[in-house]
Amino acid sequence: MAPKLGNRCAPLAAIDWSAHGLALDSLACMQLATAAATWCNAFEKGFEDLFLAKRNIGEWATAMQRVTALGGGHLTFSTSGSTGARKYIRHRLTNLMDEARAWASLLSQNQAQRPPDFAIKRVVVLAPTHHIYGFIWGVLLPLALDVQAIDADLQTLPELLAGDLVVAVPDQWGWLANSRHLTDRWPRDIKGVSSTAPLPAQVHRLLTCEPTLRDGLIKTPLAQLLHIYGSAETAGLAWRDDPDQPYTLAASRQRTLVGGIALQLGQNESADLAVPDELTWVCEQRFYVVGRLDGSVQVGGNNVSPAWVSAQLANHPDVEHVAVRLSLSAKPPRLKAFVVLRQTKQSQSQQQQQIEEWAAEHLPWYANPAAFAYGAALPRSSMGKLCDWPD
Repeated sequence: MAPKLGNRCAPLAAIDWSAHGLALDSLACMQLATAAATWCNAFEKGFEDLFLAKRNIGEWATAMQRVTALGGGHLTFSTSGSTGARKYIRHRLTNLMDEARAWASLLSQNQAQRPPDFAIKRVVVLAPTHHIYGFIWGVLLPLALDVQAIDADLQTLPELLAGDLVVAVPDQWGWLANSRHLTDRWPRDIKGVSSTAPLPAQVHRLLTCEPTLRDGLIKTPLAQLLHIYGSAETAGLAWRDDPDQPYTLAASRQRTLVGGIALQLGQNESADLAVPDELTWVCEQRFYVVGRLDGSVQVGGNNVSPAWVSAQLANHPDVEHVAVRLSLSAKPPRLKAFVVLRQTKQSQSQQQQQIEEWAAEHLPWYANPAAFAYGAALPRSSMGKLCDWPD
């Protein structure tokens, strides 16, 4: 059974998805065809050239289905490229489907003790489904539950019903938590799930507060809000529904002897997973996340390396030195940059404008610093070490 898309189907169906309708030249069309072939691992069946012969989204989708029907067993997801070179991660489709079924089982636990409307009846998908989190929870989970999937966004959020599961990223949850005119109208027995970045405890509590009496009605925004820990490399690893509690390993995940996490593939077979964070274990099944091992930070649900952003800006001809940090005052969090300009014949104002325009054009939005500061030298402490600066 294919997921049944919701309120965005009609306008999308009216779009001409051909290369001509999307104003794509031959190079852009080839790039899209290559991306589609890479995603479904068409090379496994020798079908990668088939995608180059197709000219629209529908034909590419049909080609993907053909690859899968003939036994193509993997899907490829990519990292954002903002923590270094973009990486392409292949996942076995059967493993992803097993994970979706395990999440479905977790969500269905103790339903006998709940009212009938508590069972999940629809999945409302705000997270992008080309990301592995959105794909598992927004595409495969509805299949596992045999329920309707509704493609949505914050601007066209449908009226939520009892039994809905909302799939979103932390920034989206933060916006919803502060939109009380929306959450106050939500019925009881709605669940939510969050991933791609840590969900702030304050946001969690705003969305899962104890029932309160307002306007003569009992308000309980979310019956449960799951935090899923994982990455594009590992898929889902663990979960919790309380920001003050440790994560619990997901099904088929196990602690390794060196304190990492492995995927159990069979009775005596497992594969170590590339966990991006330092973990503190409470027991064999539960752990806290201490922090990133690679120095990356979270911006808009994306892992971003300030060192990588700094290296990109340092390549600009007007930049002599640059430092990039996460702003401690920006809400939601964004990057900031301090730039020492190279001496040229141009005025400093022209150089600054060119740097900021270049960053906006060449960097992903979440890697583009929201604030630029300029000076004769990078800020340093009395010990000579690089230090922070006012936003």
